[in-house]
Amino acid sequence: MPSALLAPFALLGMVVMAPVWISDHKLARMVDRIQEHPLPATAEWGYFDPQVEVSGDSGDCWYTIRFELSTGATVQEVLSHYRQARIEDPDGDLGDYEVTAWTIFDESGTPESGPTSRRSLIIDLDGAYDGGFDMRCY
Repeated sequence: MPSALLAPFALLGMVVMAPVWISDHKLARMVDRIQEHPLPATAEWGYFDPQVEVSGDSGDCWYTIRFELSTGATVQEVLSHYRQARIEDPDGDLGDYEVTAWTIFDESGTPESGPTSRRSLIIDLDGAYDGGFDMRCY
Protein backbone atom coordinates (compact mmCIF):
# COMPACT_ATOMS: atom_id res chain seq x y z
CA MET A 1 0.00 0.00 0.00
CA PRO A 2 2.77 2.59 0.77
CA SER A 3 4.18 2.20 -2.74
CA ALA A 4 0.77 3.09 -4.18
CA LEU A 5 0.92 6.36 -2.25
CA LEU A 6 4.33 7.17 -3.74
CA ALA A 7 3.31 6.43 -7.34
CA PRO A 8 1.83 9.91 -8.02
CA PHE A 9 5.05 11.56 -6.80
CA ALA A 10 7.17 9.25 -8.96
CA LEU A 11 4.98 10.06 -11.97
CA LEU A 12 5.25 13.79 -11.27
CA GLY A 13 9.03 13.47 -11.02
CA MET A 14 9.17 11.71 -14.38
CA VAL A 15 7.02 14.40 -16.00
CA VAL A 16 9.28 17.15 -14.62
CA MET A 17 12.50 15.37 -15.61
CA ALA A 18 11.42 14.29 -19.13
CA PRO A 19 12.45 17.60 -20.79
CA VAL A 20 15.86 17.41 -19.06
CA TRP A 21 16.37 13.86 -20.32
CA ILE A 22 15.36 14.90 -23.85
CA SER A 23 17.82 17.83 -23.79
CA ASP A 24 20.58 15.60 -22.43
CA HIS A 25 19.94 13.11 -25.24
CA LYS A 26 20.11 15.84 -27.93
CA LEU A 27 23.36 17.19 -26.47
CA ALA A 28 24.86 13.69 -26.14
CA ARG A 29 24.17 13.15 -29.85
CA MET A 30 26.02 16.39 -30.63
CA VAL A 31 28.97 15.22 -28.52
CA ASP A 32 28.96 11.98 -30.52
CA ARG A 33 29.05 13.99 -33.77
CA ILE A 34 31.98 16.05 -32.45
CA GLN A 35 33.89 12.90 -31.55
CA GLU A 36 33.14 11.32 -34.94
CA HIS A 37 34.30 14.41 -36.83
CA PRO A 38 37.92 14.15 -38.03
CA LEU A 39 40.39 15.84 -35.68
CA PRO A 40 42.58 18.70 -36.89
CA ALA A 41 45.96 17.68 -38.32
CA THR A 42 48.37 16.36 -35.65
CA ALA A 43 45.65 16.49 -32.95
CA GLU A 44 44.71 13.80 -30.45
CA TRP A 45 41.99 13.71 -27.83
CA GLY A 46 43.07 15.07 -24.46
CA TYR A 47 42.80 13.59 -21.00
CA PHE A 48 39.14 14.20 -20.24
CA ASP A 49 35.92 13.29 -22.04
CA PRO A 50 33.80 16.10 -23.48
CA GLN A 51 31.79 17.93 -20.83
CA VAL A 52 28.39 19.55 -21.36
CA GLU A 53 26.96 22.46 -19.39
CA VAL A 54 23.39 23.70 -19.82
CA SER A 55 22.09 27.02 -18.55
CA GLY A 56 19.46 29.52 -19.52
CA ASP A 57 17.15 32.34 -18.67
CA SER A 58 13.43 32.79 -19.26
CA GLY A 59 13.22 29.63 -21.34
CA ASP A 60 16.29 30.35 -23.51
CA CYS A 61 18.65 27.37 -23.39
CA TRP A 62 22.40 27.72 -23.82
CA TYR A 63 24.97 24.96 -23.93
CA THR A 64 28.72 24.70 -23.76
CA ILE A 65 30.48 21.55 -24.91
CA ARG A 66 34.08 21.53 -23.70
CA PHE A 67 36.79 19.11 -24.76
CA GLU A 68 40.57 18.93 -24.72
CA LEU A 69 42.94 18.33 -27.61
CA SER A 70 46.68 17.75 -27.64
CA THR A 71 48.01 19.23 -30.86
CA GLY A 72 50.97 20.63 -32.70
CA ALA A 73 48.68 22.89 -34.74
CA THR A 74 48.28 26.57 -33.94
CA VAL A 75 45.26 27.83 -32.06
CA GLN A 76 44.05 29.57 -35.24
CA GLU A 77 44.27 26.33 -37.24
CA VAL A 78 42.22 24.44 -34.64
CA LEU A 79 39.65 27.23 -34.40
CA SER A 80 39.35 27.37 -38.18
CA HIS A 81 38.91 23.58 -38.33
CA TYR A 82 35.95 23.59 -35.92
CA ARG A 83 34.40 26.80 -37.29
CA GLN A 84 34.29 25.23 -40.76
CA ALA A 85 33.16 21.81 -39.47
CA ARG A 86 29.43 22.57 -39.60
CA ILE A 87 28.59 19.93 -37.01
CA GLU A 88 24.85 19.51 -36.46
CA ASP A 89 23.66 21.18 -33.25
CA PRO A 90 20.83 19.93 -30.98
CA ASP A 91 18.20 21.70 -33.13
CA GLY A 92 19.50 20.14 -36.35
CA ASP A 93 21.20 23.31 -37.63
CA LEU A 94 24.66 22.99 -39.15
CA GLY A 95 27.46 25.00 -37.60
CA ASP A 96 25.14 27.16 -35.48
CA TYR A 97 27.57 27.58 -32.58
CA GLU A 98 30.58 29.65 -31.57
CA VAL A 99 34.02 28.14 -31.07
CA THR A 100 36.63 29.39 -28.63
CA ALA A 101 39.94 27.89 -27.56
CA TRP A 102 42.22 28.47 -24.64
CA THR A 103 45.33 27.04 -23.12
CA ILE A 104 46.78 27.06 -19.62
CA PHE A 105 49.85 29.16 -18.88
CA ASP A 106 52.08 28.94 -15.82
CA GLU A 107 53.25 31.95 -13.79
CA SER A 108 56.11 32.70 -16.18
CA GLY A 109 53.72 32.94 -19.14
CA THR A 110 54.90 29.69 -20.71
CA PRO A 111 52.18 27.28 -21.83
CA GLU A 112 51.79 24.68 -19.09
CA SER A 113 52.44 21.89 -21.57
CA GLY A 114 55.98 23.27 -21.86
CA PRO A 115 57.99 24.68 -24.70
CA THR A 116 57.48 21.57 -26.87
CA SER A 117 55.77 21.76 -30.23
CA ARG A 118 52.60 20.13 -28.81
CA ARG A 119 50.16 22.01 -26.65
CA SER A 120 47.02 21.22 -24.77
CA LEU A 121 44.02 23.21 -26.02
CA ILE A 122 40.62 23.43 -24.40
CA ILE A 123 37.88 23.90 -27.01
CA ASP A 124 34.45 25.32 -26.17
CA LEU A 125 31.49 25.05 -28.54
CA ASP A 126 28.76 27.44 -27.35
CA GLY A 127 25.28 27.70 -28.74
CA ALA A 128 21.57 27.96 -28.05
CA TYR A 129 18.83 25.41 -28.63
CA ASP A 130 15.16 24.80 -27.97
CA GLY A 131 15.11 23.04 -24.62
CA GLY A 132 11.33 22.96 -24.37
CA PHE A 133 10.45 22.88 -20.69
CA ASP A 134 13.94 21.92 -19.48
CA MET A 135 14.02 23.46 -15.99
CA ARG A 136 17.71 24.38 -16.37
CA CYS A 137 16.68 27.00 -18.94
CA TYR A 138 14.51 29.02 -16.57
